[in-house]
Amino acid sequence: MFKNIAFSCLLLLAFMQVKAQVLQITPEHPQRGEKVTITYHPDAAGAMIGKDAKSVIINFTYSTFYDQPWKLPMTKQGNDWVASFVLQRYATFASFYLQSGEIIQKPAADQHYSLAVYDGNKRVRDGFLHESYSLGAQMPKSPKIPGLQLTLLKKELANYPDNYEAKVRVQSVLMTMAKTPEEKLKHRVEARKIIAAKFEENPTFGGNLNKVTMGYLIIGENSRVDSIRKVVSKRFPKSDLAKDYQISAISKEKDEVKKVAQLEALLKEDKETGENSTDIHRILFEHYAEKKNEAKAIFHARKSLGKESPYTPEILKNIAATLTKQRMSPDTALAYANASLKIVDHWPVGVIRYFPEYGYILPYVADSAKMKAVKEAKAELYAIMGLNNFFKGKKEQALNYAVKAENTAENQEILMNVALLYELAGMPDKAFEADWKVLLQNPSDTAALKSAKTNFLKFNPSEAEFNKRVKKLEELKMAQLKVSLKKQLMHKPGPVLNQLTDLKGKAVTAEMMKGKIVILDFWATWCVPCMQEMPYLQKVYDKYKNNPKVMFMVVNSGARNTIKDAIAWGAKNPQYTFPLYFNNDPDIGEKVGFTLIPTIALIDQKGLMQFRTIGFEGAELEHKLAAQIDILLE
Repeated sequence: MFKNIAFSCLLLLAFMQVKAQVLQITPEHPQRGEKVTITYHPDAAGAMIGKDAKSVIINFTYSTFYDQPWKLPMTKQGNDWVASFVLQRYATFASFYLQSGEIIQKPAADQHYSLAVYDGNKRVRDGFLHESYSLGAQMPKSPKIPGLQLTLLKKELANYPDNYEAKVRVQSVLMTMAKTPEEKLKHRVEARKIIAAKFEENPTFGGNLNKVTMGYLIIGENSRVDSIRKVVSKRFPKSDLAKDYQISAISKEKDEVKKVAQLEALLKEDKETGENSTDIHRILFEHYAEKKNEAKAIFHARKSLGKESPYTPEILKNIAATLTKQRMSPDTALAYANASLKIVDHWPVGVIRYFPEYGYILPYVADSAKMKAVKEAKAELYAIMGLNNFFKGKKEQALNYAVKAENTAENQEILMNVALLYELAGMPDKAFEADWKVLLQNPSDTAALKSAKTNFLKFNPSEAEFNKRVKKLEELKMAQLKVSLKKQLMHKPGPVLNQLTDLKGKAVTAEMMKGKIVILDFWATWCVPCMQEMPYLQKVYDKYKNNPKVMFMVVNSGARNTIKDAIAWGAKNPQYTFPLYFNNDPDIGEKVGFTLIPTIALIDQKGLMQFRTIGFEGAELEHKLAAQIDILLE
């Protein structure tokens, strides 16, 4: 009896300990292929998010769980909040915090929760390596990062002594921690030795060369990437990798005759057996389609398909689209369009990764986004099929496909092809309607504007009437945008910006921003979407730069950037004249409410944050940001 009582007490104690934890991850050592469960206990001591919370989100700040969203909703079960998912074959590590509205739950101010993946009782390969990468998100700009990274990298190498990336990273961290130029050079030389040894392991395998390239990028020697390619081309000229480099160089040749001759010579030399022959065929297909050489275009189209991959549906559709554009071989174009349509439900969406050890890794994509992409692909294919049926003289079938395309989805490509079909069919009013839908989405689309004018004047000869419609369209578009944006006003207290400086080191003060509309754009030199955003941001800046009520602050906030990086970027990009600033606040993301860049936040004249846009939205940014500023000026 005593044993039973003791056992019951132990169970009760264990249960109380679990409940005492704010966050629980089970199993303790989650394995790939297993279901892992994250449970949040709002009743536990230290819980910031209360039991009355309407929602709780897991915000991943670093993750190799590519099949999961960056923001994962939890489900309420009793008083607790729970999320479960299966760890995939490539999962290694994730860091995260919990959020409910503006309330954030973390284990410490400079620490996020961790979910490590195991093989038995041992961390999986790259687990500690990837955990070291997560520190930049957990404690941005903290001086403790290099030391903590070094500790984690040494743990990785204790488990996996042959981990090349970890070995290079160790030397990179030691370079950062070096106190003298000599010490830094010593570690740079050691890193070069590790990279050189990696190169010699398999100098003609693309996957290995990618790791070599990565190694040089890790230690900041970007210029060596081209020299490595030259070494491969010189030492192993017959290798597939050398031919890849050769094809890339030839494709840039401006003399079309010379380019084609060189590519066809490579094909003969390759005897159609090389891995890169499909790349040559794709280039030659585009060339011969442009030159209206039907026989050669069709031959190279067939040879350009390559092995089946997640991109196959799109490749098939692109061949059909190219043939359609050149009004060439409608039967062949229809065959490719039909082949794509059969597998269109597998349309590639999002960032698809490829690792030699894991193969293709499909990303998490919301069902709504996936459905939208598939519908648009279907509609694009219907429009292509409509045009080709028309080229074959089957007008009725062609028009049926046009209706089917319009009823399925609408984007620029779909509507422009539908407009062309109606125009060819002698229906300018229907063609104009399709063109006008494009202009409703983007009034500055010059191709749609030209087509709309051509078709409009066929049934209404008044050019003045057309210009009047265009002017009203632009006004309507802006009015609709403003109505939509006014519903998104946040009315949130603005962030305290007490650690921003200009690029001369002068601190930004509250007085400087008082009574102004402040546009904060957060970016980094290494952020590709940030670079894509800059031209549109410049256009908006040019529009408002002389307005004393508007202040632009384009803030470099990259975890791996220094103020010198921001200064150097500004010097290399004189086309951008907006004012640049630098962030020294490790908590800026939490204050403004973002984990990804670029992010744009607008603060009104009373210091309230009214708009926040996370991520790059394309050309629409120019119209949207201008409308947001106008709303606040009103």
